[in-house]
Amino acid sequence: MENVPVINMTFRSPAPGADPEVWDRYVKWGREVYRPLLMKVPMLKANDLYWVVRESPDYPFYGSILHYENIEAAENYFKTPESSAIRDEISSWTKRGIVEYFWRVRYELIRSIGSGPVSILREGTPIENAPVIHIEAYSFSPEEGEKYSKWLNDFGFNTFIPLIVKLPGLQKYDCFKCLDAAGMAEARETKYPVHLSILYFENIKAFENYTKSAELVVFQKALRNLFPNMPVYKWYVQYRLVQSLRK
Repeated sequence: MENVPVINMTFRSPAPGADPEVWDRYVKWGREVYRPLLMKVPMLKANDLYWVVRESPDYPFYGSILHYENIEAAENYFKTPESSAIRDEISSWTKRGIVEYFWRVRYELIRSIGSGPVSILREGTPIENAPVIHIEAYSFSPEEGEKYSKWLNDFGFNTFIPLIVKLPGLQKYDCFKCLDAAGMAEARETKYPVHLSILYFENIKAFENYTKSAELVVFQKALRNLFPNMPVYKWYVQYRLVQSLRK
């Protein structure tokens, strides 16, 4: 699948013992310098910044999802002078003990089902009503992963997920496959889930309604028929959109 969209997930938290004032400067640098500079790289098509809805030591505090047209564009991005300069700057913050990277990994899109593109956060939108993503991934053995892939192709994409995306406030359901199973440099995670789902909601209320829906019950029952003990979640977390840059 050489010509499918690719995302780069870079999620982080303050390093243990980091100076709060210096951390705030890092966050400010990211929003005002780093991310706008990224958008000057021709290969990059979109750059979304997210903050965790409910803080947890198991998940990074905030992070970005970069969007590329395909794997070639994602690879070429790393060859640009802008990318090299940014990586050097990122390394300096890490070496100073200011930021800890949890996830640095790329995924390719398998299937996208929904009503259209995700709403871009408009200036003045209250954070409590911002768009929300739900990130979900299972801890599969290789054999279980193959069963799950077949189930998605046979039933998930054609029956169950189309039912879920009809829920009010659920904009899109994207399924991805990992490109960097061992991850990238300077990150806490060293092995990433092969299968990743990202669900896009208008706001946190829409996500909460999804968790109580009959459609989700049906989806989970179908999975339980495939996996009687239900697979263990590797990731299950929600993030609010706080900045969205597009070309």
